[in-house]
Amino acid sequence: MARDLLERDPGSRDLLGQAENRLDLPLKRLMLEGPEAELQATENAQVAILFHSVALLRLMSAQEYRPSLVAGHSMGEFAGLVAAEALDPLDALAAVRARGAAMSAAAPRASGMIAVLGLTDGAVEAACAASGGEVVVANYNAPGQVVISGSEAGLTAISPHLEAAGAKRLVRLPVSGAFHSPLMARAAEVFAAAWEKLPLRALRRPQVFNADAQVHQDPMEVRRLMVGQLTGPVRWTQSIQRLQKLGADTYIEVGPRRTLTGLVKKILPGAVVHNVEDLTSMNTLLETTHG
Repeated sequence: MARDLLERDPGSRDLLGQAENRLDLPLKRLMLEGPEAELQATENAQVAILFHSVALLRLMSAQEYRPSLVAGHSMGEFAGLVAAEALDPLDALAAVRARGAAMSAAAPRASGMIAVLGLTDGAVEAACAASGGEVVVANYNAPGQVVISGSEAGLTAISPHLEAAGAKRLVRLPVSGAFHSPLMARAAEVFAAAWEKLPLRALRRPQVFNADAQVHQDPMEVRRLMVGQLTGPVRWTQSIQRLQKLGADTYIEVGPRRTLTGLVKKILPGAVVHNVEDLTSMNTLLETTHG
């Protein structure tokens, strides 16, 4: 992860060194050597992904390439705050380190998440409502792609009902707990204590937040939303639709992989989308848009 950035960009190497000192975490070894299981642990994976994103954002900003509007998916909202110039990169990494550790420690063992493919939001919501609070909607990722979260017993019980309702596929996600659900209440409390100690400025660019798919720029509101994110759903479908209503016509995913690029195309089939995941894709975008 981020190998080309670390090999070819001195600024990314400097940022990595600062991050390792700040977090007391062997981030370079984890990203370049693994082991994979250690890198994929919640408390490490979130930091590695965010580092990759903010390193790319730093390079794009140096080329005077900055967004007009911002949104992030779940943990990606911290990268969004960096792009909105409300949060410094090292503070964002510290926040995500605290967030990941809180989530990992608080995740109930007998819990998890399932991606439900091929059902409407309403059909999934109805099934969750009938679960007696055992299962909730965690992610509205795109039309026909909703993630549910809850106890193991609840997920086992709800699965036949989702299949009977017409779900094309149920995919168990490789996560350590029921994220974005009330079962993460303790994690939210622990994260809040660390989060409130980090400096957060008023956002310099409009950012649409997952919690309600609305723009917020006041630091106090943003702090509350970022804590509530741990126990509430990610409204990604609605957030992208909000960006469109605000005038967005080009969507650029910054960070490893192309997951969000695919989701945006499902939400807005005619949207212009780009993915920046390394120096090559970044330079291609800059050449295309800067002429």
